[in-house]
Amino acid sequence: MKTLFPFLVVLIITLSSCSKYENFAGYESTSEDSLEQYTLASSKNHSTLEDELFEMINTYRASIGLNEMEFESTTYYYATLHTDYMISKGNTSHDNFTQRAENISKRTGAVFVAENVARNYDTIEEAFEAWLESPGHRVNIEGEYNYSAISINQNSNGDLYFTQLFFR
Repeated sequence: MKTLFPFLVVLIITLSSCSKYENFAGYESTSEDSLEQYTLASSKNHSTLEDELFEMINTYRASIGLNEMEFESTTYYYATLHTDYMISKGNTSHDNFTQRAENISKRTGAVFVAENVARNYDTIEEAFEAWLESPGHRVNIEGEYNYSAISINQNSNGDLYFTQLFFR
């Protein structure tokens, strides 16, 4: 069964640090030093699938007259945390989005953050097409963003889970 989270989640970062969402272990406990080490390493270690989907989205954006987004490693860190979280829960979700967005904003100066998630697509092309067919996800792909990162991981059954974060 193919599952695409049906909701568009976009947040303008003007909220207080309080959130109704539970914190996922690791979001707040990450020290600045370990985050910095991770982001330096991750900018070189993201997967071929992630690179290919990122390029596919940028090619699409360019084909409709939009800027190409730049890969951003801090955002990749939070996308990867969320992909792993979804795998641990066995479903797609935007759980803890407020905390992710606030952390991205604190570390990058982002003023607007959005997120697309998906799971169980056999290929990156299928996930990309599903995002384009979903009005909410398409808005994010075609949005006014400068930076993005995509995390793709597999669960123990080989099912793919996707998180893409966007910001400006």
